[in-house]
Amino acid sequence: MEWLNFRHLYAFWMVARMGNFTRAATEMRVAQSAISSQVASLEEYFGQQLLARTNRSVELTAVGRELLGYANAIFAQSRAVNAKIKEGDGPGSHQSMRVGVVGGASRNFVYRLLEDYHQRAPDVHVSVTTGSYEELYAQLRQLKLDAIITIDLPKKTDMDEVSYEKLGESKMCIVGVPKMIAKIRNKKFKGSVDVFKFRHPYEADVLGKHVKPKVSCELNLRMVTDDIPLLRFFANSGHGVAVLPKVGVLEDLESGAVEAIELRRCPEVMIYGITMHQAHEISESVGFAELWAHES
Repeated sequence: MEWLNFRHLYAFWMVARMGNFTRAATEMRVAQSAISSQVASLEEYFGQQLLARTNRSVELTAVGRELLGYANAIFAQSRAVNAKIKEGDGPGSHQSMRVGVVGGASRNFVYRLLEDYHQRAPDVHVSVTTGSYEELYAQLRQLKLDAIITIDLPKKTDMDEVSYEKLGESKMCIVGVPKMIAKIRNKKFKGSVDVFKFRHPYEADVLGKHVKPKVSCELNLRMVTDDIPLLRFFANSGHGVAVLPKVGVLEDLESGAVEAIELRRCPEVMIYGITMHQAHEISESVGFAELWAHES
């Protein structure tokens, strides 16, 4: 029986994940010519073209996409073996879970999710990285992260290699200090109010369709952002109102620091957890099911 050369498979896997030979060579700290030679040897071994090369990037052929699925499983399993044996994740030691949090996901929600997870899996050490979806998804594909928490569904082009779960949802609200909320509720108030708005992932006209029918005053849109902590600051500032998911200000609502007007007809903001197919299966050993078991 002729054995598959796993060094060649690793070179292919890195090129597929990094998107081109140059970045793969940089990541692996080898010459680009060595990567090209190894991938070519793998294609010769299978007798199939795995990558369609262009000047700046590569695209996977149908056979290449199939092989990538196997490579994902192999190298995710390799990481699990390292964690269990080489790095000493035996009885009494701490296993690890690496989570990426996309900017638009509420830190309030993430904190509650991870706090709940810690109760379910106390022996797992969690590390959290924040960034854009594109940055974190690239790390997920390279198995540098185990999961991403985001308000966006995976892109259609990524659906064949990822699993996702809905972790929770949150209603959109107009939020401000009690005096400000009372002011915009007063039909006799005809002045203007500054608005700081969350960038809703799939409802473009939140202000026109959902906020304006709730108030009789003029609205001055001052900012649109997916930074929920920043919007929470504006909601508490007394200088206007913020339009954001309710989950982002739960503590402030509970303490009475702010009040909220729910936008009941506005689509709720969903929060998702995303993993690679094979990595999700392997990560069951570090309690991944407990992370997804959170109920918001």
